[in-house]
Amino acid sequence: MEADDFALMERVQAGGAGAFETLVERYQRRLYRLACGYLHDHEDALDAVQETFVRLYLARASYRPNAHPFTWVSRILANHCIDQIRRRRARPEAPLPEAWEERPDASATAPRSPDETPEARQERRELRSRLQGAIDALPRRQREIFMLRHFGEMRLEEIAASLGCALGTVKSSLHRAASAIRDRLERADAAQPAPGKEAS
Repeated sequence: MEADDFALMERVQAGGAGAFETLVERYQRRLYRLACGYLHDHEDALDAVQETFVRLYLARASYRPNAHPFTWVSRILANHCIDQIRRRRARPEAPLPEAWEERPDASATAPRSPDETPEARQERRELRSRLQGAIDALPRRQREIFMLRHFGEMRLEEIAASLGCALGTVKSSLHRAASAIRDRLERADAAQPAPGKEAS
C-alpha cells in the first residue's frame, strides 16, 4: 500500500490524469477525522480538509519522498487547523462529531442504528462529551500524537518522522495519553450518581 501511495504522489506531481482525484478519495476521510480532532466542528473540519487539498496541489512540486505522502499532507492539515484555532473568536464549541465514535475503518457518515433508543443516544452523547474533555485536557504533544495515531491512522514510525521525535517518545506519549484518558473517564463515571438515586 505504501508503494502505491508513493507512486500515486509521483503521478500527482507529474499531472497524471485522475491522480489528484484518487489521492483526495484515498485520504479525505482520514483527514476529516484528524481535522475534527483539532477543530471539534463538522463544517470547520470539512473546510480545513478542502483547504488542505488546495495547498497540497499548489505545493505538490515541493514534496520529497523521504516522508510518506499522508504524513506530509497531515502536517499541512495540522498547520492549517492550528492557524484556524489561533484566529478563532470566543464561541461555544460544537459537540464532538459522530466520526469520533467510529472505528478507524468506518465511514464518518455512517448512520445511527434505527433501533437505537433515546436513552442510548443520550448516553452516547455524554460519552463523546467526556471523551472530548479528556482529549482536550492532554498536554499539547500527547494530544497531537494521540490524534495522529487514532484519527489520522498514522503508523508510529510515520508520527515520529512527522514530528521529528524518537519512536520511543511516540510510544511513551501514546501510553501516557491513553492512561490519562482512561483515568479521566473512570473518574467521570465514578462521579455519576448511581441508577435510581438522586445526587445529593
